[in-house]
Amino acid sequence: MPQPLRFDSARLKADDAEEIWREVMRPMYEIERSKSDLAAQITAWSLGGTMLLTHHAAKDEVQFRRTRKRIATSDLDQYLVHCLLGGELMSASAEGEQRVPLNSVAVRDMSRENIGFARDAPMLTLSIPRRALDKRMPQGAVLHGACWDAADPVGALVASHMRALAQVLSEMTDEQSSVAAEATLELLAACLLPKAIKREVTKDDPRLAPMLRTQAEAHIERHLIDPELGVASLCKALKVSRTALYDLFAVSGGVAKHVRERRLDEAMRRLVDPKRLRERVGEIGYGVGFASETTFARAFKERFGCAPSEARGEQLAPKKTTVDAAMDNLEAMRAAVISLRA
Repeated sequence: MPQPLRFDSARLKADDAEEIWREVMRPMYEIERSKSDLAAQITAWSLGGTMLLTHHAAKDEVQFRRTRKRIATSDLDQYLVHCLLGGELMSASAEGEQRVPLNSVAVRDMSRENIGFARDAPMLTLSIPRRALDKRMPQGAVLHGACWDAADPVGALVASHMRALAQVLSEMTDEQSSVAAEATLELLAACLLPKAIKREVTKDDPRLAPMLRTQAEAHIERHLIDPELGVASLCKALKVSRTALYDLFAVSGGVAKHVRERRLDEAMRRLVDPKRLRERVGEIGYGVGFASETTFARAFKERFGCAPSEARGEQLAPKKTTVDAAMDNLEAMRAAVISLRA
């Protein structure tokens, strides 16, 4: 049976512990915290080979920022399901602020910008590939921000299940872990279904809209670098009117804005891709549909807060390395997070 991966800052020199901890978090978040020596522990279990259950605890206040840049470069298409075991946990996103009740559960969509604030907050987190959960939900369902009140028995059920998993996963065989993974997904889907439906259907959001929006986004991804991609081609592909298409993307600022942002995200991925180091910044801009390098650079800085050349420079900058065995352990944990796919 696979053993959990563990990290304990108390077993390392202060600088090494800080470096390793930040490296583990780097694919997911930009981190800000106090300047005191790090006091943190992480334990991670594989759940069925498709999900990861993590217990994380850090002393004092930590800010976890899921930024546009991190979303574009991390390639983590997942949901995180947090179970708060102590302290305080809150988040801020475009949907507003949310405080997670103690011993309750909240869902975060890793494709959305989000700032989390944790203070002395040990928590369990399930990392779930998006498709593994989405295929069990109504098409177009929105799960980001779903949360149960402290007194909600359904939320208590999910929290209890996550705590039980942390207690027994180390004793499970691979086959038992796979069974537990399927049971966990079915339980989550059943418990989240009422919340997903409530968030999906409003008087301004008819039942068909989420499905069409999903189809439109899929078409955009398939034709992202096609110069003909636009309102006309989308209307033709979806067989909808311009008015209907505009309504689908009204909440995100319009069709053109969505296409532009997705092209900029693709540009960011190409800029930090070691295999594309020979491509000039201007070539990458042209390659994702921008007519001039100036327009591309201006739009890129507006979205990510830095110039394209700066984004590439950050990726190529030499990083301090630690040869401690604990780094190998946590690098394996980070690789496990990155490799989780449906």
